[in-house]
Amino acid sequence: MKRIGKYEVLGLLGRGGMGSVYKVAMPVTGKIMALKLLAPNPFLKTLIGRAEIERRFLAEAHTLGALSHPHVASVWDFGRAGRRPFFLMEYYCRDLGQVIGETAEAEAATRRLPLPRAAGYAVQTLDGLDRLHHAGIVHRDIKPFNLLLTDEDQIKITDFGLSRVRGEGVASSPGLKVGSPYYAAPEQEDDPDRAGPRADLYSVGVTLYRMLTGLLPEWPLEGDRLPSRLSRDLDEAWDDFFRRALFPKAEGRHRDARHMAAEITVLLADWKKRLENACRLEGEGEPPPCPVPGLGQARTNPLKVSGKNAREALGLDQLWRPRCYTVQRLSPRVGTVLDETSGLEWQLSGSRYRLTWWEAHEYVAHLNATGFAGARDWRLPTVEELARIMTPPAEFTGHCQSPVFDEEQRLLWSADRRAFTQSWFADMELGAFAWADMTCRRHVRAVRTS
Repeated sequence: MKRIGKYEVLGLLGRGGMGSVYKVAMPVTGKIMALKLLAPNPFLKTLIGRAEIERRFLAEAHTLGALSHPHVASVWDFGRAGRRPFFLMEYYCRDLGQVIGETAEAEAATRRLPLPRAAGYAVQTLDGLDRLHHAGIVHRDIKPFNLLLTDEDQIKITDFGLSRVRGEGVASSPGLKVGSPYYAAPEQEDDPDRAGPRADLYSVGVTLYRMLTGLLPEWPLEGDRLPSRLSRDLDEAWDDFFRRALFPKAEGRHRDARHMAAEITVLLADWKKRLENACRLEGEGEPPPCPVPGLGQARTNPLKVSGKNAREALGLDQLWRPRCYTVQRLSPRVGTVLDETSGLEWQLSGSRYRLTWWEAHEYVAHLNATGFAGARDWRLPTVEELARIMTPPAEFTGHCQSPVFDEEQRLLWSADRRAFTQSWFADMELGAFAWADMTCRRHVRAVRTS
């Protein structure tokens, strides 16, 4: 399939119960977008019929098109390819599921996020849900993979295929489950059509618990399941919050999305006060080093690495993190930083703006052409080189440590490719690697061997 309507198809992004999502280019401008085409799963088609699937597909397009909110994905266009309807949405390179490293094995542990980042994502999600609930819409499938992330790190709620509008009569089937296991509220699993706004709040609670602990919650929350037992960032007030957020009965949860967001905001402010006091008493935390400091010369030649052995080839663990974090002796210079352990000299700040992978190479070429910091041998770093300046995600007093590099430049391109159109990049705040399409935008921090 080369075109859908007037849009050029660049690749398949994923398949769901009702449709397939493609990466497409707009005519003339070439702007990258996401296009969702009706392509029902045969099992779902057997359960509820094609007519009902198409009705829900059109309802999703209408729901997204009728709303305008910073944290709700928007529809740009609608059309048909033959008999099949499609709608066009903005394309985002990341979603929260990718960020935390969730896989099809939902029970497997995921990466933790620093508390300010996790709390910020939760508050943004609740802000978007408040708008949906005000319009009488219950999403019914809030989970990490349905929370897209913009280049500015803004949450965009998407995938309204399972949503329910106030007063809407929904055709149901005894064999059809609405929502995702572990994230759906108990009342939604029992009777999907009676699930109200508090069912969405339960899903946000599960998502936030997972972001902060790397685990899925189990009720009752007690003993080793208490958040305060799983993270130094969390205290008993967070335990009380999650008891409300994850209460089995809807009436025991927060009243609405705004009240839930307000409590998270208060808890985050209290955490900052606790952290400030702890930093005065304990000083800066130290990241755990590798058992043997100084691992010799890092690989400088770019590689193409993919497949089942990618983690091993790149020296990463199951969650795509360095197997250990190296000892660093960072000495700031004028515009650069020298790591005396590895002999690598880095840009202090790097690119001012996010760039595509090809633009990243142009940026490095410009550094060499202009002799940045008196050198003309700058390059894009390999995964192995980026791992040398990574630290584990900060937990409580780990936030006391003053950063050497620019914290705004958190996502950094590497020189290593995963495929013809994909490359590896580093999330420096999480101390982990992932891959992205080369059309996505990341910062660049060039490196050279001193």
